[in-house]
Amino acid sequence: MSRSYIKQKLYIFGLLATAGLSVFCIIGNLISGFPLKSNAKWVLLLIVSVTALILLKTLKNSSRVMFFVFVFLECVFLPFAFFNSGGSSNNAIGYAFLLMISIAYLFNGRGRIFLASILIIVFVSVHMLEYFFPQLVAVYPQRVQFIDRMIQIPVLLLTAFLITLKFAKEYERINRKLNSMVSIDELTGLYNRRMFNKAASEVSETGKKSAHLALIDLDNFKKVNDRYGHHVGDDVLKTLSVMLQQSFDLNRHVVSRWGGDEFAIIFFGDKAELVQKLEEVRMAFKAYAATREKSLGLSISIVSFDDYEIASQTFLAADRLLYKEKSKKAL
Repeated sequence: MSRSYIKQKLYIFGLLATAGLSVFCIIGNLISGFPLKSNAKWVLLLIVSVTALILLKTLKNSSRVMFFVFVFLECVFLPFAFFNSGGSSNNAIGYAFLLMISIAYLFNGRGRIFLASILIIVFVSVHMLEYFFPQLVAVYPQRVQFIDRMIQIPVLLLTAFLITLKFAKEYERINRKLNSMVSIDELTGLYNRRMFNKAASEVSETGKKSAHLALIDLDNFKKVNDRYGHHVGDDVLKTLSVMLQQSFDLNRHVVSRWGGDEFAIIFFGDKAELVQKLEEVRMAFKAYAATREKSLGLSISIVSFDDYEIASQTFLAADRLLYKEKSKKAL
């Protein structure tokens, strides 16, 4: 999933939130007694938000539209809203803060620096103009300003929270997906070698009792690929992985495709139980292989982590046992 896709999704959420905020503020202004002309900025913002959403679906290069939307917000909407809504006595700083959050998430490089700089310049400029030319700022009764703040401040805080929460959740979801990609074998859905080796090292370091390592290697797997093609070979690997997932509780044990046609298991429990389960897998796989390639089979070795100090010694011992079993079958 590309970074641009994530940004677009967040941008759409931001536009929807902006449109909703505009509608709410229009209603709030009517309730608080602001004159109808004060709603002009919100009507304009609503039109821009809806237009941007439409253009997002019709234009391929939506990044330019997004950039110009923020230029409009900073250079047109924010100054107009500032002077039209009572200047610094209104909620301009809250909207500026919301804009800065969105810029930080949605842009990078020069675009981010440019928009952040413009926002700061515009915000400082309107406050300077208010100080030197107070007649530019619309004046409203104190009661009207109070009611407006009581409506807009909660809405503004809630909007900022929802947008930030959406951004955070989206990035958390992407991080989970990336973590899954680096730890799960794409073909079989089992742990990959990297994650399995990490788990094995943890078992050795923590000294967990009754932990066993099993290595599984497919016999004559190359014949399947040579005779029927790699797509059939992939089906064989996926079938074996399903058998292993059905036989072993993945919430308790660690099962992985260790590489190529090799699988590895860390089993927590009685060794006799592990032997029985693997024998059941061997027989089920033999029945499956009989309908495809009769020479297909499984070579299996089992060692206990308790018998070795470090994970590499455990793997070496299991690998030697596996080699001996395959050598016997070759005779």
